[in-house]
Amino acid sequence: MRGKCLLLLQLLCAAVVGCGAATGGYYTAGVVEFRPAVSGGSSEQLLEENLAAYLELIEAANGTADILIFPEGTLNSQLQLTAVPAPSRRSLCPIVVAPVDGVATFLRQLACAAVGAQSYLVLNVKERERCDREADCPARGYRLYNTNVVLDRSGAVVSRYRKWNLYLEPQLNRTKEPEYAIFETDFNVTFGHFICFDMLFYTPAQELVERYSIQHLIVTKMFNSELPFLTASQFQQGWAWANNVNLLAAGASLPHGGISGSGIYAGRRGALVRRMVGDTHVGQRQLLLARVPRYSQSLQEQESEQEPEAELELELELDEERAGPAQRQLVMLQQPQLEDFASWLVPLLNGSRQHQRLCQQDLCCDFELQLELPSDAAQPPEYSYRAGVFVGQRRYEEEQYSVVRLCGLFACRNESILSCGQLAAAPAEEPAAGSRSITFSWLRIRGEFVRRQRRLLMPSTLSAALYALQATEFEWAWQDDTDIETAATHVELGLSKSHSELLTFGIYGNYFDEFADDDKPGGGEGGGGDGARGVLVAKRGQQLLMVLLLLLLSYHGG
Repeated sequence: MRGKCLLLLQLLCAAVVGCGAATGGYYTAGVVEFRPAVSGGSSEQLLEENLAAYLELIEAANGTADILIFPEGTLNSQLQLTAVPAPSRRSLCPIVVAPVDGVATFLRQLACAAVGAQSYLVLNVKERERCDREADCPARGYRLYNTNVVLDRSGAVVSRYRKWNLYLEPQLNRTKEPEYAIFETDFNVTFGHFICFDMLFYTPAQELVERYSIQHLIVTKMFNSELPFLTASQFQQGWAWANNVNLLAAGASLPHGGISGSGIYAGRRGALVRRMVGDTHVGQRQLLLARVPRYSQSLQEQESEQEPEAELELELELDEERAGPAQRQLVMLQQPQLEDFASWLVPLLNGSRQHQRLCQQDLCCDFELQLELPSDAAQPPEYSYRAGVFVGQRRYEEEQYSVVRLCGLFACRNESILSCGQLAAAPAEEPAAGSRSITFSWLRIRGEFVRRQRRLLMPSTLSAALYALQATEFEWAWQDDTDIETAATHVELGLSKSHSELLTFGIYGNYFDEFADDDKPGGGEGGGGDGARGVLVAKRGQQLLMVLLLLLLSYHGG
């Protein structure tokens, strides 16, 4: 009886006032970097292990979080499916012994956990939707979706999203039309959410920002990082910066498969908290909590508009600048088409200001830099560097394309461009700080990017610690031409302080829904000669390994 009264009190609290930690100009959010159980038991046992770990992490938040986000593909498998009801006010808690609606017990347990913690929960599940009476139903009698489900403080489903841009998931179905998942909360913040690979495309991720004006985004991820421009936290922070939105990203943690990366990012302010597991092959189960500002404007913008919320900036706790130590054990993909770049091997001229202009197709970029060589002249530098410009079509899977325009400086293991985007091997004994690192005391990149209706230009920066540079470490300026015929956007990215652990420093342009001419340099995957084909073969081999890993997770672990 006491338990029922407590549950009733918790449900009443959620319905009437909301018992979370949101105060003033902030709410408290948590994202989870999570290592799923993938072996050592039956699918039911692995689900039980994942569920127990989820419940422990929810309890660890100690009722302080308004919303908690768990990553993609880390809970149930195709052998332990669940139905996900459409959003309603009906709570999935208490647990039903013999449910007739197809909602699995584990989802009901998590709904009760949401009630107990008085937190919104964002989960990702393998969903089964019965369709045996429909003409287009698969032969198995149901559709299988990669689905985000949002539970409110009462344990009710308030939002559901089925992944639109599938990646290496041939067994899954898509909805007939893309879904735009938006939900309101009792702490007066409206969220949009999507899943992993969606973030590379206009629909639905970019549309949530541009079409629906959502300022608080959630992404659940099992993201396979790629050097030098698309590692997980680097991409998350750049995307949040470019859109000037709050992004809450929860990532699966399987570093031996190149999968890691979680964080909470406050637009142009930078990262509040983040985690990349690159110093071990063993994934982590870690809750990252942060106070998140309700407003995405920068302090300067708020002051210029005389908004009273400007003072909130002074209270914001940002993540530290992370110049090192280097993380070397995350097994990552490598950027394809490297030989299609117009590139320049940076001469190792100590203390001299250098300038180079590079062009490819409709993109020209100017590089200005000054470097200082390592203090130990007897040891060669750990990395060489190239400046590069690329315009070309990027194919992800089957008919999924976008055009990428980028200009950047990136680290290489030697003077060959095919060694770029590879981490240096760990030395037998870690050298003293700076003894083999090149320090950039001055670095400016200016690019002239063509204007398109659907595009995203973002800073792409990365230190050897596998984190993007914070807002205090670089400067970003942007100006559109007034001449309609020129139709260019001038972007400048510059270091604001010296840096000795750079892996990437560039401007990355994702041009959605544009198709490049395969006959032009950089226009297709096969135009770079034997070396480029070698990179692509290696990448496809890595993708095959990724497919096998995802199938293992799907059928046996989550």
